[in-house]
Amino acid sequence: MKIGLIQEQSLKLRMTQELKQAITLLQYSSADLLSYVQELVVENPLIDVKETYSTPYRERRTNSNKQSFIENSLKERTCLREHLRNQLIDIRMEQKERVYVDFLIDALDANGYLKDDLAELASILKVSEELLESKLYLLQTLDPVGIGARSLQECILLQLRKLPVRNAVAETIISDHFRSFAEKSWKDLSKKVNVPISEIQEIQNIIKTLEPRPGLKYESDETTYITPDLTIERVNDELHIIYNDEILPQLIINQPIKLNESNRLDTETKDYYSKHLTQGKWLQRAIDQRKETMINVMKVILHKQKEYFLYGKNFLKPLTLMDIAETLDVHVSTVSRTVKDKFVQTPHGLVSMKSFFSTKLDEVSGEVSTTSVKIHLKELISAEDKMKPLSDQKIANLLKTSYGITISRRTVTKYREQLNIPTSVIRKQY
Repeated sequence: MKIGLIQEQSLKLRMTQELKQAITLLQYSSADLLSYVQELVVENPLIDVKETYSTPYRERRTNSNKQSFIENSLKERTCLREHLRNQLIDIRMEQKERVYVDFLIDALDANGYLKDDLAELASILKVSEELLESKLYLLQTLDPVGIGARSLQECILLQLRKLPVRNAVAETIISDHFRSFAEKSWKDLSKKVNVPISEIQEIQNIIKTLEPRPGLKYESDETTYITPDLTIERVNDELHIIYNDEILPQLIINQPIKLNESNRLDTETKDYYSKHLTQGKWLQRAIDQRKETMINVMKVILHKQKEYFLYGKNFLKPLTLMDIAETLDVHVSTVSRTVKDKFVQTPHGLVSMKSFFSTKLDEVSGEVSTTSVKIHLKELISAEDKMKPLSDQKIANLLKTSYGITISRRTVTKYREQLNIPTSVIRKQY
């Protein structure tokens, strides 16, 4: 075995730090980019911002017409935990008891459910499970009704017991026969509780008025409004792309001195100044490049999905990231980063850029996307006779006769499940 030096020539792609940062900036949402710019403004003394106050596409519920872009969320609602603790103020209890109730409040999820095992929580507090359960019962008396439930069954039952006119049969069904009721085994259920199926249907109608996730409306103490990055404006039959420059404050790069031999600055000061000046100019270029890339991608989307923008969601055609990448002669990852967390205001509402992409349905010929098939499927189910809901096979037949879309029953079942639409047996009303 010989030992020696071997010289080889090879090519390697090395990404500069600026290129890496530019790629990162491209995939940032407008909110993330704003936060990033704010951080650099604080760190870099050469970067200033010119605040813009008009935000035509941001919803507001405030008396003031002026608001800084730095404030990108508005306090609208009281958070769930604060709402519950406010109700405890007038309830007399010992300090230890209040600690236990506070602990349970903190354990609630965003929907208002207590998902943790009560025995485990009791062991953490080093109290008996019975004691902690008594505090849970206290919590469950608070508003909103159904709060502190450990399951959907308990949540519904708590709300039934608080109705102005209580329904004993409904409470019995939910308490003792919840599975049969949920699975719509109503024929057997009617025999067990000795009531007609029509009455069970009335009970279901009552339950539909209840709130399955009572804590959801208090989910956050801040409401964040989505500001579209782009707007598609229709003028007659022409579509125009408008980039929302007001998403970000205007950057100003200060250059109070020029670096040349006449400047009597020490090396460290020159390096500091040069570094921050380069960073500021790079940030401006990166933001401009991000804007240009987004507009270019949107132009191709607009061209390929023109019927969608003119006539609505039913006309969405199959479109992939690769289609855009090939048209623009860029890498598919560039397109993926461009559409990530970006939003567009269209004539049919605010949508994410990702929503314009949909695969082609293999089972049919022509330009039919899976998204448009799902829209038609939802329309058929929403218009069905609730007394005789459509089976998956009947939906497949109607898609063919009404829209010229030929797909199998299995595909209908798959799409229905993806849309979280129950089976015809569950949808049936009596």
